[in-house]
Amino acid sequence: MNSTLKKGIQYSLSLGLAGFFLFWAFGDQDLGQLWGSITTIQLKWIAYITAITLCTLVVRAWRWQVLLKPFAPQVRTVDATLALSICYAANVFIPRSGEVLRTVSLKWSGNAPMSPVLATVVVERIMDLFWLIVFIGLALIIQRDPINQAFPSLEIASILVLILSTAALVALLVLSICRERAVRFIQPFVERTLPEQLAGRVVNLLNTFIEGLASLQNPFAYIQLIGSSLMLNTGYVLIIYYTFIGMGFSTTYGLGFSASVVIMAISSLGVVVPTPGGMGSYHIAFALPLQKLYGVPEIEALACATLAHALATLTYIAIGGPALFFQWWKNRG
Repeated sequence: MNSTLKKGIQYSLSLGLAGFFLFWAFGDQDLGQLWGSITTIQLKWIAYITAITLCTLVVRAWRWQVLLKPFAPQVRTVDATLALSICYAANVFIPRSGEVLRTVSLKWSGNAPMSPVLATVVVERIMDLFWLIVFIGLALIIQRDPINQAFPSLEIASILVLILSTAALVALLVLSICRERAVRFIQPFVERTLPEQLAGRVVNLLNTFIEGLASLQNPFAYIQLIGSSLMLNTGYVLIIYYTFIGMGFSTTYGLGFSASVVIMAISSLGVVVPTPGGMGSYHIAFALPLQKLYGVPEIEALACATLAHALATLTYIAIGGPALFFQWWKNRG
């Protein structure tokens, strides 16, 4: 199967998943009523939510810089922020394409080597998964019995994913520390199974990939990574919290900060599903716990999910779209 056909099948499956979840969420809804619920929010709350979304971009860029620093100290916060906005904007149209585009963006803006940058992307994604499970743990502390009744497999699955993500981070750390021995161990296998020229390229890529893991050997980097991750996820909670306040959920249904933690954790599972920009899957993962755990009517829960998703998506596209165009125009040669 050639790569074009494979990508076409993957994209078709992604669109199919998005269509399934969107139909599940909105197929039998009164869209006029949905829009009416969305437009109850005041502009000041939209401004607050957008500002926090921008702050989370900057915090994530700072965390990424910590991983990039050993081999690309020239990358500025603005470069990393624009690369991330390009990533999220691209994912809205072609799932997972943003991971490659953000490495290209840093190549264009900061002359960062692509293979080590891809290694930091892998580390960051595993970290995201780890922190997602941590916050699901917090959600279970807050609403354990209702969550286990509504989503009986969530707790066991979270424990398994936490173990796997922790093991993956430890494996990457060992790989970064034992770089030469790891390459010596893998190289004979690569040389036996691949043509000589291709084997040489694979070994070179492996070396540069491991170079991108260098920050994992710095104890101070762990403090920065933990601190930035806590700030980042707190920002995501605040986005939902202010959405609740803006739509009147805090007064009508008594939804406060703790409820925002629960919904942020569970709704993030929707982003893990490979649909374009989390479309459909995020709405279901956001609205279902609002209904099952807090008794919010379905149409209002979907309106809240739609608003939260739309504000983030439009913010990323508004920044990432022009940034990608201008970087491409500047570097088109």
